[in-house]
Amino acid sequence: MYKISAYQLFVTTFIFQLGTGIIFGSGGLAGRDAWISQLVSIGPGILVIMLYITLMRMNPGLTLVQWFPAQFGRWIGIPIAFLYPLLFLYQTTRVLADIRDMISTTLLFNTPLIIVTGIFVILILYIVYSGIEIIARFAELLLPFLLVLFIVEIILLFSSDVMHINNLQPILENGWGPIWEVVYPGGIHYPYGTSIIFAMFWTEISHPEKIMKITVLSAILSGIMIAVFNMLAISVFGSMFSHFLYPLYTLLSVISVGNFIENLQIIGVIYFFTTAFIHASIEMFAALKGFQQLTRIQDYRVLIIPAGIIALFLGMAMSKNISEHYYYQHMKILVPYIWTSLHWILPIILLIVTWLRQKVFKVKKNV
Repeated sequence: MYKISAYQLFVTTFIFQLGTGIIFGSGGLAGRDAWISQLVSIGPGILVIMLYITLMRMNPGLTLVQWFPAQFGRWIGIPIAFLYPLLFLYQTTRVLADIRDMISTTLLFNTPLIIVTGIFVILILYIVYSGIEIIARFAELLLPFLLVLFIVEIILLFSSDVMHINNLQPILENGWGPIWEVVYPGGIHYPYGTSIIFAMFWTEISHPEKIMKITVLSAILSGIMIAVFNMLAISVFGSMFSHFLYPLYTLLSVISVGNFIENLQIIGVIYFFTTAFIHASIEMFAALKGFQQLTRIQDYRVLIIPAGIIALFLGMAMSKNISEHYYYQHMKILVPYIWTSLHWILPIILLIVTWLRQKVFKVKKNV
């Protein structure tokens, strides 16, 4: 049986954690200090990841959706566990909505949204049908390409003479308040809390003893990379950074080297499409595997077409515009209520119950 290598786990986790954060910009509410809020989020984010790894080690050989029936019993554990594949499917549709909105507002103004969204859904379903191994291999091929684009972008920005280090100052102009508002809860949830999804795949890793090192390293590097993107945008736009919906896309539009190398927004689109594609594929695959394990059907592939139809419908109908999609549904509902419950509260309760059962009452797992 094929196992995901340690390197493939690192690459997949790293790209997943970048997700849509590099195109939307992370921490805009902190203004010039957005890059600081991203760096500060790494610490508590790693603690959250350590929570998931601890649960994995206390439930060896089980995936995320199997932890709850093992510790709470089937009658309580299975209904709770179903919340996670539902969340993963919902988050797939959010990525589709991100794609829909960005394409319609930046590139293909007159293209029917159903065409753009439908093509993206078909691509996701195709790679999900192939399995997590193919997703991991595809991510492995993409990473060098993304890193080269990142380096080229930095070189071109410096060559365009549009960056001004003074725009990063004054540091902590408004104190730590705005930074903590970004860090908690949103900065910890994304990208670190969302990494709970990899608990669906950790049983497929060829070297499980390396999971902690790999996941923590990818969290640190993805956090630093997003922080660097923020610093680049702030050094160009200053306090205006927080007013751009797609700061990376806008940042690339100012590149001009010798009046020859210009209009490089397509690089931002490539960033977004590649990271969003890997992100959505992992979300969809985790959702289908979760439903398969909880319903005990033989092959998750029988769920691909129904899941694709649901994702396409919700991706088109989720919100009327990007403001409702991001500032209301994401910031006001998803982060404070859904993510907080499923990323923190339930795992902490599970950890306490598991510890009591294993250390105090000496009860063996029962799936």
